[in-house]
Amino acid sequence: MSTDGRQGGFGGHGRGGRKAAHGDNAGPRPVVASLAEATRMMGLEGAVELAEVQAHWVEVAGEAVAAHAWPTALRQGVLTVAADHHAWAAQLRLLSAHLLRGLQVPCPTVQAIAVQVSLAAVPRPE
Repeated sequence: MSTDGRQGGFGGHGRGGRKAAHGDNAGPRPVVASLAEATRMMGLEGAVELAEVQAHWVEVAGEAVAAHAWPTALRQGVLTVAADHHAWAAQLRLLSAHLLRGLQVPCPTVQAIAVQVSLAAVPRPE
């Protein structure tokens, strides 16, 4: 027991007298929330969300678009998508609002507000 009469452990004062990161009454958190915070702290903002977008990319973009374009980054609300040809890049720019709306259902934790399109310097990852 600590000096104030409470038991140590999660959400309280454990060994070493350190307070929980989110206060004494913090309960369990979803793993996704913890990973997002951890990656942000390591300077990898958007890595978890990007992986979520990549996992649902064919569903969101459609097979034809997904065969020629893929998400490469998600930082500060901007989803960067690489395209393998300038014609597909132009098509993606026209579809950007549709893509953002399409992400809302399968990727509810993703906070993308804009799409940036670039020509790919390397082939699509398999």
